[in-house]
Amino acid sequence: MISEIFGAKFMPYINNENLNLDTKVFRYMDLAKFLSLIHQKTIFFARASSYEDSLEGMPTELDEYLGSDLAELLDVALNSSWPSMSPDTSEEGRRKKEDAIKKAKSNYENRTIKTIFGPQKASQFADYSSVQKAVSNWVDVSCWHTDASDVESMAMWKIYGGGSASVCVESTVGEVIRSMSIAPELNVYAGVVSYIDYRNDYVGVDEPLKFFFNKSKYYAFEKELRFVLHSTLLKDLNVPRNEFGTSVDVDPMVLIKGVMVSPAASQWFFDLIELVMKDSGYSVPVSRSKIPLRKL
Repeated sequence: MISEIFGAKFMPYINNENLNLDTKVFRYMDLAKFLSLIHQKTIFFARASSYEDSLEGMPTELDEYLGSDLAELLDVALNSSWPSMSPDTSEEGRRKKEDAIKKAKSNYENRTIKTIFGPQKASQFADYSSVQKAVSNWVDVSCWHTDASDVESMAMWKIYGGGSASVCVESTVGEVIRSMSIAPELNVYAGVVSYIDYRNDYVGVDEPLKFFFNKSKYYAFEKELRFVLHSTLLKDLNVPRNEFGTSVDVDPMVLIKGVMVSPAASQWFFDLIELVMKDSGYSVPVSRSKIPLRKL
């Protein structure tokens, strides 16, 4: 178990039974990001609210309905407008009904919403989605690619490599975790992303962390595994945040198990990556992409 290896204090969230410490992960990146990893020795966790997918970290329509306690509000409205049973209803009966209505209203007005930062007063937010939007401003994500068949992705090369001068860093879940220096006030979780239909699927309002391990089905080609990070010290979700994310110190010697060079790269670039790795003291293999491109 991960908790046994890293201690009870560090217990990454794993939401897939097929995910373990030996699960292979890949990070496609351009040369600048690769050199930053090698020399600055950090991984940047980007703020969840900064991603292009507007549904990132957000509830589905069904989650929104259940999380907003609309059923309870409907119950209050019906009870408030429902007439007394009959003119013969006793004073005690009327009083009990009025007390029940007041209690229902009070419960609704003072209800809390479960988040990864603890319960939040619903009255401080316009609706349930507003709560999750505020949460996503304080949750940071590091995205990796994983594929059970270990097949390269041309889409990942094009989108995240950004051109011929790009590489793919190879690692495992365990090595990524071991490489990170996590401050005591930070929680980190690892999990495979599920791709869902936000109109029809249900994630679960009682497990708010799951919102950050789901994405729109339109991004299924990414086959993403991610590490999610957040502070345990945050007291007010509505406090403005200026940072775009969090930089976490890593030991690249532990993290990097191999480096693959873009299928579009020239020989000089491959030689450059080999030289960079050698001069930096790395003994990991540097290989070429197996994707055969037509030479023009």
